[in-house]
Amino acid sequence: MKILSPLDSKEEVKELIQAGADEFFCGLLEETWHRKYPVISINRRPAGKGHFRTFADLKEAVSMAKEHNAPVYFTVNEHYYIDEQYDLVLDYVKKAVDAGVSGIILADYGLLTVLKEMNLSVKLQVGTGGTVFNSQSARFYQRMGASSVTFPRHLTIDEIRKIVENSPEIEFCVFIINSRCVNVDGFCTFEHGLSDQSCFPLYRNACMLPYHISLSPQVSAEERDMGDIIREHRFLERQHIWETVHVDDHPCGACALYEFREIRINGVKIVGRGNTLERKVKDIQFLRTLIDRLERDNLSMIDFRKSARELYQNTYSRPCRMHMCYYPEVMEMPA
Repeated sequence: MKILSPLDSKEEVKELIQAGADEFFCGLLEETWHRKYPVISINRRPAGKGHFRTFADLKEAVSMAKEHNAPVYFTVNEHYYIDEQYDLVLDYVKKAVDAGVSGIILADYGLLTVLKEMNLSVKLQVGTGGTVFNSQSARFYQRMGASSVTFPRHLTIDEIRKIVENSPEIEFCVFIINSRCVNVDGFCTFEHGLSDQSCFPLYRNACMLPYHISLSPQVSAEERDMGDIIREHRFLERQHIWETVHVDDHPCGACALYEFREIRINGVKIVGRGNTLERKVKDIQFLRTLIDRLERDNLSMIDFRKSARELYQNTYSRPCRMHMCYYPEVMEMPA
């Protein structure tokens, strides 16, 4: 499994590789876009931190990363673009390809269609905004030219396993740490990072507004077994915590690395464009240590869970908690 790290500047490349990053993803925002679309992002991040500023800097970063065999993937992953934006979007893509990036991360089906017809010399990757919840959608994107897919945050380990087993010709990436948003990214129209304290005085941004969800069972209560009822109760309990407070400090799914190695997951993604370099290094070192132990020490599931939870507490100075877990089913297994 490769560690996919966020990258915000050429100055970060060397230190993040030394920490253990295998691959990078990044965005870029020039004044030409921001001046024309000041509140519409090209890559799910508003103006400010979390972007390269120029394609010259991107080219230099890509060159530095390639010296260490670390590919860089470029994000144009807004959920959709209107017709008049396509000239600018395609200009960004062409400049990124010229800068040497290894792939384009996207979510807009229309853009995927256009880029496939352009026959670019880079990989096309569907981000979490593509909302791949089943193998049919994964294979659909594969037929349209995508070489890999990043799963949404809300799938269970078993659901991920089934999709991978039924989609052998495509690579898969999962989120593993930071920003376990309660909302489904591909169905959400909020802009990451936008906030207005006058509108949302109690919340840092619109994504944190509280709301209520409930399950609508497909069968009657008499037909459901106790296991289903217990799992639904735990799901709702966890989701209700998130919808109320939207805790977003250090959610983690590292315990599931054991299963992901067996499932054939190709990459684990650290969320964090805009995070400090210190935070990025800490996250990478945490995951690098666990992946190396998993591959080197032939640990049992229980021993690996114990190792992961101890390292998480030592690294982030907090214990594991079910409502902060990307894959909470691992919390039901003994460690």
